[in-house]
Amino acid sequence: MHSLKRLVEMMERAKKGPLCTEKDWNQKVVPETNRKYLKKYDLEHRFNKEEPVNQDMALADRFFEAAMEYAVEIGLFCPDTERIIHVSKPEILQALADAPDHLVLGKFDDRITMRARRPESDIPPIFAGPLCIQVDEDLFVPIAEGILKSKKVRIQEGPAIDTVYGRPGYSGSPFETAVGIRVVELKRQAQELAGRPGMPNFGICSSTTEYGNMGALHLLHKPDNPAVAIILNPSELKVDFSSFHKAAHAIGIGAYLDCGGAYAMIGGWSGSPEGCVLTNIATDILNFTIQQSDVAASCIYDMRYDSSCSRPALWANSIATQAETRNTHMMMYKLINQLAGPCTEEILYTSTAGSLETGVSGNAFQIGPRSAGGRFKNYLTPLEHWFMAEVYEASAKLTLEKTNEICLWLLSKYEAGIKNPPEGKSFVDCFDIKTLTPSQEWMDIADRVAEDMRKHGIPIGDPVVSRK
Repeated sequence: MHSLKRLVEMMERAKKGPLCTEKDWNQKVVPETNRKYLKKYDLEHRFNKEEPVNQDMALADRFFEAAMEYAVEIGLFCPDTERIIHVSKPEILQALADAPDHLVLGKFDDRITMRARRPESDIPPIFAGPLCIQVDEDLFVPIAEGILKSKKVRIQEGPAIDTVYGRPGYSGSPFETAVGIRVVELKRQAQELAGRPGMPNFGICSSTTEYGNMGALHLLHKPDNPAVAIILNPSELKVDFSSFHKAAHAIGIGAYLDCGGAYAMIGGWSGSPEGCVLTNIATDILNFTIQQSDVAASCIYDMRYDSSCSRPALWANSIATQAETRNTHMMMYKLINQLAGPCTEEILYTSTAGSLETGVSGNAFQIGPRSAGGRFKNYLTPLEHWFMAEVYEASAKLTLEKTNEICLWLLSKYEAGIKNPPEGKSFVDCFDIKTLTPSQEWMDIADRVAEDMRKHGIPIGDPVVSRK
């Protein structure tokens, strides 16, 4: 049960906590505290390039133990006030005990139960899509309808638009509020056309500040079909007033909270893959304590490639997930930042690597893919969503050992080119907008990659892009 009173108390700590400049937080507090706990718990130089999927559960548990102590010492930084929000270990333990271990979402034939999972759980994880990738306003409905043709896409989040009836959706203005309302209209149209009016929803996409969220989330939220608010915090180990606005609004209307962001960056303030694991676990713990998350969405990126599919990032996300799912019943997901675009083999191989390593490590659900890294407008298609949904559910049939073997093979398919991923093609260039079917080229690529995956032990169906 969410508590507005408790949220207000945390907001008060953001006003009265210890002072710290953002520069000092970034350049001193985070790096120095990381080094302290990595050394204290003997966690330095633990990255194993031959295990992109971590196999050492004792090491995962030690990371969790270190992150608990680390979280109590460091807290979250509020850039709006330049103060630190501290919480005690008893408060963290109580928040983790209070966190839900399942959520019932959607209605009619699309009602689902999202459940907490553990490493090698045989409970299939839940796939949601798409992410808030920008598309033209007139393409929103066909793209979303096509994605929702697969019943294995069980929750809708995006896509996003940057216009409202053709006018720019200026951030932090009334236009953003109108954009939020418009997105709800378009989502409803897509769900009706796909025959899925009872789908669960995350929202609000197209909301860079609190305006779109506060103007439209209540339109998605219904007592018999609760919405999940997207509350993304800045990196690293931060929470801002915009996020508090969204959390207060979500609590007020009775919605669930997806608190995340604050991504740990390999090569950033957290430094090494090991440092990012520590930061990532602490971020999730603190989001559940300070913002009362129902689900968490922080993850680890490799800044050298702007990707979560590099070898160090795969390892870091896997061990962070294992640490949390072995020691709590938090429901989490780790976003996969694929850099290749649609109509390429690379987006399917990288999506598979990220999906399998997080799924087998115990994530409850996943939202994706981030086609072309989100760099280009209209660069997402239904096919990579259908594909990723199939692969993600298949992770429930694999062991950690087998998944590591598969990920080593997948890395051999894309690792050499990760710095220069292919752009691929936009939706209109590889999909039929009227029939919502992929081009022959895109379909042939998917079939070829799927057959390759079956040969290497990934238990996906035939055809893998079935929309059933």
